[in-house]
Amino acid sequence: MVSEDNGDLRALFEPRGIAVIGSMKEGQGEGYKAIENMLQFGFSGKVYPISRSSGQVLGLRAYPAVAEVQDPVDLAVVATPPPSVPALIEQCGQKGIRAAIVISEGFAEASDEGARLQRQLVDTARRAGMRILGPNTLGVLNTANDLVTHPYHFGCNKPPAGGIGYCTQTGLLTFGVHPIRDKAYPISKVCDFGNKCDVNEVDLLHYLADDPETKVIVMHLEDVKNGHRFMKAARKAVARKPVLVFKPGRSEAGARAAASHTGSLAGDDQVYEKAFRQAGVIRLNTWREYWEVPKALSLQPLPRGNRIAIITATGGGGVMSIDAAQDDGLVPATFTVATMRHLETLSPRLARNPVDLGPTMAMRDNPFALYEEVVPAVLADPNVDCAAISCYASPPVVEVFRRLVRRISDISKPVTLFGYGFDLAEMEESARQFQAMGLPMYFDVELAVKALGVSAACSEARSRLAGEIGH
Repeated sequence: MVSEDNGDLRALFEPRGIAVIGSMKEGQGEGYKAIENMLQFGFSGKVYPISRSSGQVLGLRAYPAVAEVQDPVDLAVVATPPPSVPALIEQCGQKGIRAAIVISEGFAEASDEGARLQRQLVDTARRAGMRILGPNTLGVLNTANDLVTHPYHFGCNKPPAGGIGYCTQTGLLTFGVHPIRDKAYPISKVCDFGNKCDVNEVDLLHYLADDPETKVIVMHLEDVKNGHRFMKAARKAVARKPVLVFKPGRSEAGARAAASHTGSLAGDDQVYEKAFRQAGVIRLNTWREYWEVPKALSLQPLPRGNRIAIITATGGGGVMSIDAAQDDGLVPATFTVATMRHLETLSPRLARNPVDLGPTMAMRDNPFALYEEVVPAVLADPNVDCAAISCYASPPVVEVFRRLVRRISDISKPVTLFGYGFDLAEMEESARQFQAMGLPMYFDVELAVKALGVSAACSEARSRLAGEIGH
């Protein structure tokens, strides 16, 4: 079996061939839907349906057993009733399959009998030298090879390839029930741990820390299986790339709910809080932060410090941004004399932070062009580490920023956008275009600033841990 300290999960995310074992009933069976989703995604490897009752599934030759497949198979996706799973895993091990995703529910999260079957499953896998993800999982997604193992109706909810590695203990925070395509999250990998009978958060930390496509690791955790190993793996990962964790169950009632969900003990929240700080892990607090904050860290560089410049088209928005900055550990940057003098040549009202463009824009024939004059000057200021910019989320402003991005491309400082408007469809399309330029846009002030606060905290943690590990 793969060493616990190795974390080598290539068979899960990068298989040459996949055996799918489950109901192949057309349009309804979990095995059928998993294969359909793989084909719609355009998986670059081979897919082998395993079925005693079907000769073909979606145009693919079906096999009565995994032993009948002559080609290399690295991964099995299993969606059958729990009592049948251990024997199927044993057959997969005899075939030389290195890993299995057990989608089936009804194990430790359901009953004592389910817990017994889960232990039997793990024992069987270990004897066979296999890694197991799940059970009670939707599996994985990999945008590098267009792999998805989702076993239910999914359509083509395919996100653009990017740098976020999402790991979660619930299907609610994966690709199954969230519009990751329409939101255009830049995703590298997604993994649903399920019950974590074998593969867990430590394995994923090792794997994603080494994964060249992943720039930021994001985890939803209801519990941690081994605190010592997690701390060790997290510290090593944080020294290389940001690690963000969304851990619900802060209340006593929430902790009990988490335990009933996965069949594991959630533990004292204060212990987790302290451990995350020591490991340099940055904690997220909400569903929205889990999804939205990481895109800034994926698309933008980390700041060198915590001094923020705020460029706004409304004075009120500037006040909100300052409040949010203070809450998130950021301080308003003090512009140099040279920067203030340059801004004063445009308008005396611009030479302060927040920079309120609104009054000056109102006096111009081409108001949005003011961004092209102000933003480069502010970002070039040596006292500025990052910037939050508010703008109208509309096609004319998109074009202004398209030109602007070329002018600031050599300034390695993170920028986030707060987008506003009255046409939601236009705003969302503009946000996708901004993001394609590498500019993360948010539709509330606080989140745009929060993303920069998290970036600054990650930068500080990386510097601290890189120094400690280096010594």
